[in-house]
Formats: sequence, structure tokens, C-alpha cells
Amino acid sequence: MINLLTAEPEFHIGDRIELNPDANALRQGLLPLDPVLAGVLGQAEIIIADAPEPATLKLNAAQAAFKSVKHLRPLAKQLGTLVLECVNAAPYRFRLLVEPRARIQLPTAPGDSIAFSADDAALLENSAALARWRDFRLALQATRLAMVAGFDQLLCLPWLRDVELLEHQLRTARTVLRRLRGRALLCDEVGLGKTIEAGIILEELVVRGLARRVLILTPPSLVEQWQGEMRRKFGLDFIVHDDPLFREQGAQAWAAHDRIIASYHTAKREPHRSAILKPEWDLVIVDEVHHFRNRNTLLWQMASELRRKYVLLLTATPVQNDLEELFNLVTLLQPGLLSTARSFQRQFVDRRDKLMPRNVDQLHQLLAEVMVRNRRSTVGLALTRRIAKTHAVTLSAPERALYDNVSRLVRQHLGLPGDSKSLRDGSQAKRVLSRMSLITLQKELGSASQAAAPTLARLAGDDRLPRAERDILSQLAESAHALTANSKADRLLALLRDFPDKMVVFTQFRATQQWLLQRLRAAGENVVAFHGGLLRLEKEEAIRRFQSEARILLSTDAGSEGRNLQFCNAVCNFDLPWNPMKIEQRVGRLSRIGQTRDVYVFNLAAADTLEAAVLHLLEAKIAMFELVIGEIDMILGNLDEEKEFEEVVTDLWAQSRDESEFRSALDRLGDQLLTAKETYLRQRAQEERLFGEKFAPE
Repeated sequence: MINLLTAEPEFHIGDRIELNPDANALRQGLLPLDPVLAGVLGQAEIIIADAPEPATLKLNAAQAAFKSVKHLRPLAKQLGTLVLECVNAAPYRFRLLVEPRARIQLPTAPGDSIAFSADDAALLENSAALARWRDFRLALQATRLAMVAGFDQLLCLPWLRDVELLEHQLRTARTVLRRLRGRALLCDEVGLGKTIEAGIILEELVVRGLARRVLILTPPSLVEQWQGEMRRKFGLDFIVHDDPLFREQGAQAWAAHDRIIASYHTAKREPHRSAILKPEWDLVIVDEVHHFRNRNTLLWQMASELRRKYVLLLTATPVQNDLEELFNLVTLLQPGLLSTARSFQRQFVDRRDKLMPRNVDQLHQLLAEVMVRNRRSTVGLALTRRIAKTHAVTLSAPERALYDNVSRLVRQHLGLPGDSKSLRDGSQAKRVLSRMSLITLQKELGSASQAAAPTLARLAGDDRLPRAERDILSQLAESAHALTANSKADRLLALLRDFPDKMVVFTQFRATQQWLLQRLRAAGENVVAFHGGLLRLEKEEAIRRFQSEARILLSTDAGSEGRNLQFCNAVCNFDLPWNPMKIEQRVGRLSRIGQTRDVYVFNLAAADTLEAAVLHLLEAKIAMFELVIGEIDMILGNLDEEKEFEEVVTDLWAQSRDESEFRSALDRLGDQLLTAKETYLRQRAQEERLFGEKFAPE
């Protein structure tokens, strides 16, 4: 018998699974499965051999259940246990059996009477006091968990999904929980999975009932990524601070929800700050905590006042300018461990060079109380090369005209403020189209005219716009609809002819995906689509088909989140996000630990467009595609900007009077990027000298 509470199911012929379906479900002709079991048995068949009319049923993906009123409804009337017995393992095929429940034989003699004790009889008469089967299973599960006292054995691992666990990550989790008592500074080199380590620690505390209220603080750009990782890989639902429900509840939301993810900038501002500091949190996780290195900032002061039992601080670069920054981070974990700031400076910092430590052995001994650091060279993990090539695509005359005209309109409206400003016709106006709508339109235009056409038509119907503007938008929408050819699609087909292996093709928009799907299939390509609108089992089926018979996975950015596709080694960016971290997420689905081949990255960019300019900036200044996963985030974190990179680029583009001015502005931004990269490389070298091979998990 397979124990689904303690192990990921893997079935062999003869294995048996006891089911406990609700009788009402059976009367409706449904045999629902546990979500974990449904995921494993997505393609399985069950054979009902003992019915008057034998049948073979397949899982209904939408309901995660086997469905047949004719064959399953009669089972609701039978007294017995439903059992699935595996009769074939590849593919899975099970026989559905109804086994009579065992009867207890009591040694009685004629005339003997049997009765419940008074207490038991009263309990049985009170049906409200009886536990439901689900509650009994939870109580049984809790009892099993309570029998494991220490953290040598991690109990949470069966609950993890789509996680390729690595030995150094498991050692880190055990070390933090067992020796560091749930308070740690995780300083792995980039690309080794600090987020996974934090997730394992969190899951273990949740499973053991030690963490109910959890707060995760991240940079704004990582809020959604953390939410997705926690849900997909650890089965933990977090609400984010900009969720509509959260906003409606105001400051009370911080106390109303047990698991919250928020950005730094939100957390440090009132009224959020006071609301966050009021309750006691079981666990606080702070990602990219190097932003908290200065204890004179609002961020550090807010973090130091948080009431928390366990705390995890994540960063690959705890020291930048001064060893005092290390003191400040450690003080957030264990105040007093490094004594006072003045005493720390006197005992451990060289007066001539504030990055050089004194009494190194003693400092290391103290840091070992809170720090864990894995290095790529010691964990034995190596990444294969990335070979990137950009295909500059020349737009046709109609495509170029559409791009220039729409770009001009978007730029004009982005330049309108909230108050009055003169337009080209001399009238006074303010922007009525939202910034988000305008930016989305420009991105769609860079993807394909087929994606931009519906947005143009929708905006043309906006009554707030002057009639002349709406007429222009209508004409542009008609031009976009009339375009049937696509120069980038032509180049993609040529690329697919030259590269015969499997390939993941990414696009940001469903409209582009749908149009491109038809175009590729018309060209004879075996393509499977992947997007966020698919049900979970449909997503699994799409990945299965891509791994087996399909040659191309045509995916929106939903496929860049949490899916490991190392069996493929080629990715094509049909369109390019303006945020380099999103580009990295796409490439990271293939170029990651576990990939054994070099990874080919093909970028399709229309010449003389905003996308081409951003791509050139990232390639020329920081050689983006040569970086290790996670390094781009470290570099962007060193930019002296409050805004996200995408916002910076958008503002530079909107505020430039012509392309020449925009290129000059991008050059200046490129110099800032180069300086940020050099700063990161200096930090990395300094930390290698400071920490070396110390602080590896046990």
C-alpha cells in the first residue's frame, strides 16, 4: 500500500490505494481524487470489471475526478472500501475494487448480551461529536509529525512540488533549523537557490505548526515571483500588498491575513509601517537584504522593530563599502552578538581599510552563529555555456509605418501630465489614457501588429478622447488588422529550418501566441501552446507533449515561472520584455542546474525599435546573456534608482524629443549599468576574501 502522507506516489503492478470518497460525490457519478494523486494519475485509466457493464474510465482534468454516473453511482450503495489496484505501470492502469469491510468476531455464547458503555453510548448518540474522516486524517497526520522531535529529518519534503532538491539546500535547511534555531543570514552565491532554501525552512516550520503568521519582504520587482514560487512549489498561498482585497481592508489587512508578501517601499511607509510593527510574526523573510545594510535608514529601523520569532535574511552580497554593514545585518538577527557598533569597529575593523577585518578567526566564530554560505565551487555544480544570437529583423514598409505612427501617438500621450499642457494643435488637455494602457500598446506593437490591433480598436472607442484622436486610432487599428504578413514570423520560420532541435518560443501576449500558433502549424511544425489560462493538468499535459512528440513549445511568460525545461536547450524570444529580469526568467527555465548541454538563446528584434535599443544596451554594456542566473538582479540593485528598470527606460523614451536624444539617454544609462556591474564584481571579490570557504552548512 502506498502511504500518500509520507512519500510521493510511484506505483508498480500490485500496488493498492484505498479511497474514501464522499457518498454524495458517488451519487453524482464522481470519484474525486486528492490533488497530489490527481496530478500523478492525470493520464491513468481505471477499469471497473465487476459492474454489470464493464467500463474503462479516464480522469476528468477539470474536476480532478473520474466521472461516470452509470458506473459510479451504484457504488454509493455498497458497504465496503474502494480500492485502486495497479495492473499496469506504463501507462498507469488501475482496477477499481469494492472490498468488504472486516468484521470483528467476538467469542460469545447463547444468551450473552453486548452493549456499549454508558459514556460510549452517549458519544455515539451525539453525532455532532463525531469527527469527520477528513478531520481524523489531519489528526492522524499531526500525531505522526509530533513523533519526530528534532530537525535531523525534514518532514515537509513530500509536500514540495516541481522542486529539484539539491544536497546543499537540504543541508542548509537542517543547519538553520537545528543549529541556528531558525534565525539565519543566507549568503549563497547567486544561482544556488536561496529562495528554495528559505521555502524549505518555511514549509518545515508550517508543517510542524511552528509558523502560522509569515511576512515576506522583497524588492518590488520580486513580489509576484515570490508569490508564484510559494504557491507552485510549496503549496503556500500568500496575499500581496497590492491585491484589491488587501487594499480594500486598509491598515487592518496586515492583521487580517496570516501570510503576506510586501515590497520594502510599501512596508516602510505609513500607515503600513505601524500596522506591520503591531502584530507578532512567527517568521519574517527578507530577500535582497543588502538594501538594509545602513542602520540609519527607515528600512533598517523598521526591520529592527519587527516582532518576530524566526527570521531569514537573504543576500549574496552582505558587505559593500564597510564591515559595519555586516554588523548591521547581524544585529537584525541577533542583537548583541557582535556587541556594540563602537566595540565591533575597535575589535574587528582595520582603521586603514574598513573592508579589511582584524581578529578574523574570532569574527568567523561569531558569524558562524548566524551565517550560512554555499559556493558554486564547493557544491560541485557547474552551469553550461549560453550562446546568444540576436536576429535584427527589417520591418516591411507597412509594418514600419504602423510602428512609427503608433509610437508617435503613445509618446505624445505619455508626455501629457495630469494638469493642462499644450498639444500640437494648441489646445489644452490632460492625459486620459492610462500609462499602463499606453505602455501595453507599445509592447504589443513590438510583439506583433496582430497583438496591437485589438487594443487600438478598444482605445478608438474611448469617448474621453477628442474625435480627431479617435479617428486616428481607428485608422491605425484598421492598418494593424490589414497586416497579414509578419517579418519576425518569417525570420522565426527560417531559424526553425536552420535549428532542427526542440525550442521554446516565448511571447508576452496571448494574441501574438494565438496568431503565431496558426502560422507555425500551417508551416507544418508540431507545436504545443502553454499559457496561464490552462488548468493545472492541461499545463502538465502541454509539457508532457513537448517533452515527447512536439518540437516547439509556444509559451507566454507563464511558462517562464517555475517550469524546468532542461530537456530542451534552445529558447527564442519572439518579443522582448523591457525588464531584463523577465528575460532572465525565460532563459533560466533551460539554463539552470541540471542542464547538460550548452543553451542557445535567439532574440528576434525589429531594427530601430525600442525593444532593439534595450536589448543592445543590455548586451553591449553588461553582456547580460553571459551572466549567471541571479547576477542581473544584483547589478540592477546597484543602480542608483528608486524606480524599476522598465520604468526608467519608459521615462527616457517618453521624454526624449527624437531618436537621437533617446540614444544619448540610453548611453548614459548604459554607463550607469556598467558602473553597477563593476561594483557588483568588486563586492563578489571582497566577500570571497572575507568569507572564503567558511560557513558551509553541516
